[in-house]
Amino acid sequence: MSHNSLEPPGGPQMPVDMDRVRKLIGGSLIWVAAALVVLVVFGLSIIRIGRVTGEEVGILLDRISGKMTVINQPGVRIYNGITGDFYVLEKTLQTLDMTGDKNNLKIKTIDGSDVYVDLKVQYKMDANMADTVIKASGPGDNFKTKWTQHYIRSLARNFLGELTTEEFYDSSKRDAKVVLTHQEANERLSAFGIVIDSIVIPQKPRFYKEYEEIIKKKKLADQAVLEEQSKALAAQQRQQRQLVEETNKKNVAIEQFSGEMRQKIIKAQAAGERVRKEADAYYDRTTIGAEAEFYGSQKEAEGVLALKKAEAKGIEALRAALEGEGGRNMVKLEYARKLRQITITGQPFTLEGRTDRFEHLGAPASRVGSGAAK
Repeated sequence: MSHNSLEPPGGPQMPVDMDRVRKLIGGSLIWVAAALVVLVVFGLSIIRIGRVTGEEVGILLDRISGKMTVINQPGVRIYNGITGDFYVLEKTLQTLDMTGDKNNLKIKTIDGSDVYVDLKVQYKMDANMADTVIKASGPGDNFKTKWTQHYIRSLARNFLGELTTEEFYDSSKRDAKVVLTHQEANERLSAFGIVIDSIVIPQKPRFYKEYEEIIKKKKLADQAVLEEQSKALAAQQRQQRQLVEETNKKNVAIEQFSGEMRQKIIKAQAAGERVRKEADAYYDRTTIGAEAEFYGSQKEAEGVLALKKAEAKGIEALRAALEGEGGRNMVKLEYARKLRQITITGQPFTLEGRTDRFEHLGAPASRVGSGAAK
């Protein structure tokens, strides 16, 4: 091979197949996208969000331990969808309507007659026993039918079946049996987390037409009074029902307002904590700055004091030096310097060969000072 060859060491190389490279990269991206989709689906299967309104109670079930947590406060709860389940049950007042030809009760009286009775039942779930309701009835609305409807229908048949056909026209005797049904239902259903609020017969029972005509003629006079009494009782029960409904609405409003107030308290506490931290930081900055300024002033004062002490010592040494013979010599030397700058003019007068008087005539000498001319 010639030394001038441009081929790389190792021999000629094959050209790169770009189509194959693109296919490889495209295939890798597809696998990456598939992995991301799997991760997202897995994350969504784990993270679940349960919501509880003011009219509901939540139950969080741990599938591993079987522990149930009752959540009475409205809000949002995040839980693990693999190890837990979340249920909600209504805690407001419910109405069970057993009226009409399909839903009313067929009662067999003690004397063998068939009487058709309409019933209306108002009930609710005990929010503090929501876990018991789940265990006994299962999730959802099972407690409404499994216990409330079927059990109360059975109780009503038993108690109302103790009346004779004629006694069914007496509203006071019917209502007494309804009261017993109400009491028995609460005693039995309270263990399952269900509270019966009221049981009423909204309208008079229905009999066979032939027998009904006979009873009507016999009891026509008394029926008007009994019906008025029944209406009064029904009105009282409606009033009580309305009172319960309004009380429930009030309780729901209170719960919602309490939740809002708790949120505002949390926000206020967070704001207060932020202000406290800002105040602490300002205090720290101010304290450190003041200490630094005090330290600088202290050092500056110490320097001035040391300088003044040195100057005082120098003055003291100078004073001590001037107190001795050297001081007097320095004064004489300074006085001699002053005298060199003085010009003296005058006219001597002599008598008998000596000078008796000297008169000073020149002005320049007087400018030097009276002390120097004397």
